[in-house]
Amino acid sequence: MLEQGLANVGPRRAEAIVAYRRQHGPFLRVEDLTRVKGIGTATVERNRQRMTAGIRTMPAGEPPRKEAPRSVPRR
Repeated sequence: MLEQGLANVGPRRAEAIVAYRRQHGPFLRVEDLTRVKGIGTATVERNRQRMTAGIRTMPAGEPPRKEAPRSVPRR
């Protein structure tokens, strides 16, 4: 899906981004994508508004979402 949302990122570069992330962990800054072979500063700048980086966490005070409990049938 990366290749569909980012300019100048085709399937090969998208695979390189995913492989790099699997090996090294999440990108902490958008600029860190330049460490991936084939992704330069021009590509990052062209796509800056479409990208996010960092470890996603739940906002403070919000409990994790759980499935609603099922009702128990009455006898």
